[in-house]
Amino acid sequence: TLKQQKNLADLGLAVSKINHDMRNILASAQLISDRLADVDDPVVKRFAPTLLRTIDRAVGYTTEVLSYGRTTEPEPHRRFVELRPLVSDVGEMLAIDPSAGIEFQIQIPDGLQVDADSEQLFRVVHNICRNAVQALMNDHADSGAARLISVSAMRTGSVVSISVDDTGPGMPPKARENLFAAFRGSARSGGTGLGLAIARELVLAHGGTIALVEKPTPGTLFRIELPDRPVPLDAFRSKARH
Repeated sequence: TLKQQKNLADLGLAVSKINHDMRNILASAQLISDRLADVDDPVVKRFAPTLLRTIDRAVGYTTEVLSYGRTTEPEPHRRFVELRPLVSDVGEMLAIDPSAGIEFQIQIPDGLQVDADSEQLFRVVHNICRNAVQALMNDHADSGAARLISVSAMRTGSVVSISVDDTGPGMPPKARENLFAAFRGSARSGGTGLGLAIARELVLAHGGTIALVEKPTPGTLFRIELPDRPVPLDAFRSKARH
């Protein structure tokens, strides 16, 4: 009976994690679809690929439910991917309302590559950026400061460091105490805290780290560090011979 109860609890967590990301992505799809009804053909052509990618991702997540009791994410299928286009895709999927006055900045050099599963890395960056958007939307304080989300990155040797910085109200103490804890680490009322829990699990699967970084100005700064995979000696020797 205890084993059965544990399997049910594990299944509940797995489904909750999947549904969390599905809800976010489908919400973006809905916003983009609403805009398509009022635009001319050239704009439709611009948004249509984004909508299709969004739906494809949602369909992909639904297949995860078929694995009963799975509580861990699948092993990452890693390859070197261009980081700037991936983050640009995240910005489009966020579908930030222009009237919100939130600016999404990408400060990533062209050609910077990261050794990662592109879909899993997309989920990591999307979850953190979506939290930042919600924090800025819920911040009703009139500080006069720019409402900004900035994603930057740099490579140092075999490690790529990605920073997601916002100018919101910052992380409340309760959320800091339960950072990366599912159902306990939410920074807002009604949230689940699953976004950061999922991000941490995916980053750890890549052998990387994710941390909340203290900064002197208001807002929240997360830093992700992803190392390249070690090169097997046989592959290195074979390449050296050629």
